[in-house]
Amino acid sequence: MLLEIETKRIEPDITLLEFAGKIALGRESKRVETLVQDLLRQNEKKIIFDISRVDHMDSTGIGVMAYCFGTLNRCGGQLRLAGACGKVLHLFQITHLDNILPLYPSVEAARKSMGAEASPQETSGHPSSSNKPQ
Repeated sequence: MLLEIETKRIEPDITLLEFAGKIALGRESKRVETLVQDLLRQNEKKIIFDISRVDHMDSTGIGVMAYCFGTLNRCGGQLRLAGACGKVLHLFQITHLDNILPLYPSVEAARKSMGAEASPQETSGHPSSSNKPQ
């Protein structure tokens, strides 16, 4: 299945991007980068990626997540990843990006972290998130 992306507003200042399908090499991964750049141009700086329905991600997909995280950080924004599970979560773990990118078990946990600036280990149920930098 190609990548489907739905954009929602969940707080006055938080944009939720819900992904379904695969984030892999090709045009689909470029769409994610472009969407984040467009949101930044609209001064949207708090973004949550709900990746709970992403069933496949390759190294390009991981690179896109890291790129978006770095881009938002440089612009004073925040990116949270919510709902990674199965093979996708395993990919973050084996690449050790779960120690860099803020992974949360749910959109609600990610949303709460943006207000309270809680660290991922305070809200995450993932054992691999115990040594994350803030």
